[in-house]
Amino acid sequence: MLRAVCLGLLLGWVPLLQADTLWLKNGDRITGNIDWIEGGKVLIRTEFAGAITVNLNRVETLEAEGPLLIRRAGQTDRVQGVKASDESGKVVLQNGAAEVVALSDLRQVLAPQPLIAEARWEGNARAALDMRDSSTNRRDLDLALDTQIRIGDWRHGIGAEYERDVSDGNKIRHTWETDYDLSWFFAEKWFWQTSFSNRRDYLGEIAKRRQVGMGPGYEWWNNPLGRFETAARLDYIEVEERNGDKLDASAGVLEWSYRRFLWGKRFELFHNAETVFADDSLIRYSLDADLGVRYLLNSWMTLSLLTDWEYLNSSQGNNINDRRYRLALGVNW
Repeated sequence: MLRAVCLGLLLGWVPLLQADTLWLKNGDRITGNIDWIEGGKVLIRTEFAGAITVNLNRVETLEAEGPLLIRRAGQTDRVQGVKASDESGKVVLQNGAAEVVALSDLRQVLAPQPLIAEARWEGNARAALDMRDSSTNRRDLDLALDTQIRIGDWRHGIGAEYERDVSDGNKIRHTWETDYDLSWFFAEKWFWQTSFSNRRDYLGEIAKRRQVGMGPGYEWWNNPLGRFETAARLDYIEVEERNGDKLDASAGVLEWSYRRFLWGKRFELFHNAETVFADDSLIRYSLDADLGVRYLLNSWMTLSLLTDWEYLNSSQGNNINDRRYRLALGVNW
């Protein structure tokens, strides 16, 4: 009987010790895990209702386990935890000495990015439809996959895309492309990237294009609200034209990737770009970029509006400037 009572008390206390808590001004209480605080809102993940976004001005006080990064006007602090305060609209920061601050002073609260000890997998898959004049009979097929796997100091990035467009019975686009990036984080922010890509075009002048290279990169930030990183590489490019001619060149590559959640993680803004400066007298530089916004329909399904821009600046004046706008339905994980 004594063992059963002790076990029951232990099981009863564990959730309380592990859960963050919001006390609302109407007397309600919400327990879960606080994901972030920003823009006057707090997002807490609960077992009974999933992610809940609450206006911070409706919170009486709150309690959250640390460590946490707390940004206020003009300063950013790392604290061991946040405790509830007896004063309405305030909390107690635990960082050696206790400090009482107003909830309205908290510009941003995030958990610091932990050291990766276990595998973490995230990604997005989508099916897209081009947005264009419907006066012609068009059939589009655009499937894409973008995923990353992080294991310790190593990160694997895998991308694939297949496109097949038909207009009035004539095939106008038929391509597929695969990408693989291997990044080794030799410091907290710095990484060394090895990249490989292969593109096949069944209709264009350039039938095949292979690109491989390596170089350093820097992760400017990575937190629950988004990430931003840049990389500079030295690549080798091999091209096979439709007539059978083969060309190769070395190139300097600048690459960046941006991702940011907005409005309580209901929207996600993303932008990726790669600029190539080839050692070729015919091509000055080329740019391949995408910009889009995803709306999270639920915890896993997304609706996206995105644009792709492919630009090539040629010394002979025959530049390529191709923009496309697409609407896509996808899944996140």
